[in-house]
Amino acid sequence: MVVRPPESKVDPGAQRQRDSDARRILEAELRREEDKLAALKRELNNGEPERRGDERNYQNYLDRVAQMRASLSRGEADIAALKRELAKLQP
Repeated sequence: MVVRPPESKVDPGAQRQRDSDARRILEAELRREEDKLAALKRELNNGEPERRGDERNYQNYLDRVAQMRASLSRGEADIAALKRELAKLQP
């Protein structure tokens, strides 16, 4: 036997306010992620970031570039997910 909690009705005004708050939060998060992604792209410098002084060993440089590329991919995926969530919310 499945017991379900009673459905509660949400005031339409309260729901609109919740949706508005959710949209505002998602838009702010999207802006932050886009800013971070833009900074990472600048640092990555078309796949040829500048070597730092502590990277005398070339493998350290390659490892850092690989981490940057992985971060770039994650950032792009995060932005796509945020855009999908925003599309679900009604304006």
